[in-house]
Amino acid sequence: MVRRLPRLRAYEILLLGDLVVVVLLLRLRARLALDVVRTLLDTRDFVSFTAPFLLGGVVVRALLAARRGRWRGVARLRAFLKPRPLADLVRLLAAMPLVSYVYSWLKVALPLLRPDVLYDQGLYRLETALHFGVNPGRLLQGLFPYPALWRVLDHYYGVFILTVMAGLGWFAATLSIRDRARFAAGFTLLWVLGSWFYLAVPSLGPCYVLKDDYTNVRVSMPSQSATMNLLLAQYGRVHSFHHRPEGTDLSPYLGIAAMPSLHVGAQAFLMLFARRRSRALFLLFAALTTLTFFTGVVCGWHYAIDGYAALLLAWVAFKAGGLSVPNA
Repeated sequence: MVRRLPRLRAYEILLLGDLVVVVLLLRLRARLALDVVRTLLDTRDFVSFTAPFLLGGVVVRALLAARRGRWRGVARLRAFLKPRPLADLVRLLAAMPLVSYVYSWLKVALPLLRPDVLYDQGLYRLETALHFGVNPGRLLQGLFPYPALWRVLDHYYGVFILTVMAGLGWFAATLSIRDRARFAAGFTLLWVLGSWFYLAVPSLGPCYVLKDDYTNVRVSMPSQSATMNLLLAQYGRVHSFHHRPEGTDLSPYLGIAAMPSLHVGAQAFLMLFARRRSRALFLLFAALTTLTFFTGVVCGWHYAIDGYAALLLAWVAFKAGGLSVPNA
């Protein structure tokens, strides 16, 4: 008896549709002669990066189960290694590089898709008004004027991605296929909607447009300062791409967009997803979300309002992901 192939889930259909739309935008609107096949094959590196976290999630959950008896850990591992759960995990692993692809390339192409359109001044005025005339970046630097703290935050922000990948690995390793599908749907929606939010409200961020405000803090955050310079250099190359395309090698991972802060959004989504599943993880990701929000504003990557928008986006993605997969 030949088994039917599993039907595509709603988030997978959305992701494939988004891939088509993004590729068309890049080729027709941004006029990038993108080699789609080659650039998709390049996402193999992202698969290699993601797979160990998924495997780690499976192993850690089995080890924790083994604390209540070795047989429990072995039983959990055997249950997960059955064809259906394992195939479903591979299904999620296949979706993640596509999420990275559509998000990254749309973000990189912003200077070509919306040339010379930036909302930084409006965002600055709006967040200052929301905080009763006080600029959050200046306020936090004044409240915490400690170079030693800034150096710690510099290192933390550099390893932020590891916290998100660890959360991805943990929740992907659940034995519940429905729960994994809810997580994958919400996580995918977060990045897809976030990338279109970038297109709707393009902005560079205060570290670029209010540079003098961050002179002191950038001295104590050399890693973030170097990354800011690297991203701005590519932004300039993308902006002038059609005038000087020769020898321009674009990296999809060096785009600039401030609104919303998906650093905050990703950790907030993990916090929300953990809320009724693990109190310890909920508290951990709540603390990390707060720390990431604080760091992004202090060093100038983001306006505070970028973080507020990200929290709302995370909630929408979490709710939509849950609704996309019925209980039975």
